[in-house]
Amino acid sequence: MKSDRISLACAAFCAFAAAWLFSPVLSHVFVNLEDYWLIVANPHLRGLSFSELGWMFTSLDYGTYQPLGWLAYAVIYAWQGLNPSAYHLGSWLTHAACAVLLYFVTVRILAESPVKKTGTDGAVSLAGAIAVLVWAFHPMSVEPVAWATGLPDLLATMFFLAAVLAYLPPPGTSSRKEAPRGTLGVCLLLYLVSGLFRWKGVSLPVVLLALDVVILRRDIRFGLLIEKLPFLAVAAAFGAVNAQSKLHLAPGHAVDAGLHTLAGPMFYLGKILVPVHLTVDYWIGRSPLQAGGFVLLTGALLWSRRARPAAAAWVCFAAALLPSLVMSFHGRVVAHDRSVYLPALSLAVALAGGLLALLRGGRLARAAALSASAGVLAIFIVLSRAQMPVWADSESLWRHVLVEPMPPDYSHLNLANALFEQGRREEAAAELSAQLRLFPGDRRAEGLARELRRPWGATSLDPRPALPYNH
Repeated sequence: MKSDRISLACAAFCAFAAAWLFSPVLSHVFVNLEDYWLIVANPHLRGLSFSELGWMFTSLDYGTYQPLGWLAYAVIYAWQGLNPSAYHLGSWLTHAACAVLLYFVTVRILAESPVKKTGTDGAVSLAGAIAVLVWAFHPMSVEPVAWATGLPDLLATMFFLAAVLAYLPPPGTSSRKEAPRGTLGVCLLLYLVSGLFRWKGVSLPVVLLALDVVILRRDIRFGLLIEKLPFLAVAAAFGAVNAQSKLHLAPGHAVDAGLHTLAGPMFYLGKILVPVHLTVDYWIGRSPLQAGGFVLLTGALLWSRRARPAAAAWVCFAAALLPSLVMSFHGRVVAHDRSVYLPALSLAVALAGGLLALLRGGRLARAAALSASAGVLAIFIVLSRAQMPVWADSESLWRHVLVEPMPPDYSHLNLANALFEQGRREEAAAELSAQLRLFPGDRRAEGLARELRRPWGATSLDPRPALPYNH
């Protein structure tokens, strides 16, 4: 059919466009932000023996439970050793695959939505493709794609999308019936695989219920809720084991659903809408203004019957952010660009719905939608291409971080490590002086300073930064 060919062409275009934009990451090297701890110096990834596989599936080290994530690293190591291009190739391909899956999820949802009833197949494909490109090109996607450590997050997102796609009814079938058991089984299996890569997709039960009620318009019956219990059990298990892994990593971690949990979605929404001053860490404060804004926006969307699809997307967005918002470190919550990679999927679907409504309108509405979309995509291409060199190597990363507002307290130390590895001892000493001036008594900085005072060639520096505290 013609519509199928159009859809396949749009999906292929999304994949190639995402691959083109992010092609510079293939030349990146490892950076001393968790890459050393998790990949370069991790002895458990040097083979695929029963001992090493046992560690992958039982370890709570490094603040995360990601057995299939470790396995992905180990497979790449068996193939290419510590060639960083191989790890970045995995991320690059996975990001393109996520773009394809998101496209098919989006057009399947649009096909079930009331907006589609007056739209054409071509308009659905175009709206879906534009929304996917906005998501794929977003500057906040640079961190997880350009950073070797981000590979498990990307793989988890890919299987999360596959689970959603498996749950949606095929085109031309009744959507009001409960999902067949076989469909639920496939969806649950894909969800389990996603969680074993990384736990960021634990919000899938919320997404499935939102699809049932808002998109598929299924009657809320007892059976509809019962069928979600296995998904809730998987979510609870992954949530518990990952919370334990973070508590195991450092005593400063705590499960803390405070005011920052309500402020977090508004913080991330602001970053999505204005993606500037991107850096490695942001502290989310206990802002009553942001928390109040979240409550008001959520209430307004839920109150309006016409805004039910937007409300569903917003609830899914907030639910997907929850894992990164309920773990505090010494009373504060750390935000990262990578934490919005999966949650932003629901916003992309909502954007597609809005675009479809405009494309089915008059000539002026269509022109406005297409012009605005082209402008946003052009801006995102420029911003993302400018952000990619930041992650090319350790020195580039930390020099960028240090000129951004509120750099993390280990920034000068990690830059000193990067300079020391290059033999630039005087520059490393200057960064150490800055580190010790800001943080007197920093033991790792003092240790590196002692190494710098030793004769050249007699050093035994551990180049790794401090353990990741909120991975």
